[in-house]
Amino acid sequence: MMALFEHYSWLKSLWTAWFFLMFVGVVAWTLWPSRRARWAKLGDIPLQDSPRNGGNHD
Repeated sequence: MMALFEHYSWLKSLWTAWFFLMFVGVVAWTLWPSRRARWAKLGDIPLQDSPRNGGNHD
C-alpha cells in the first residue's frame, strides 16, 4: 500500500494527461471536417417549423 502512496503524485499527473488527451480526441472527432455537415444538420432540428414524423402538435 505504501508503494501506491509513493507514486501518487506521478499517477495524478498521468490521470490529468490521460483526461486531457481523451477530451482533445473527442473534440477532434466531433469537429472533423467530414462530420461537420452532419452536426450542422442536427443543430438545425430545433429550428424546423414542423416535425418530420408528420404528427399533429397543436
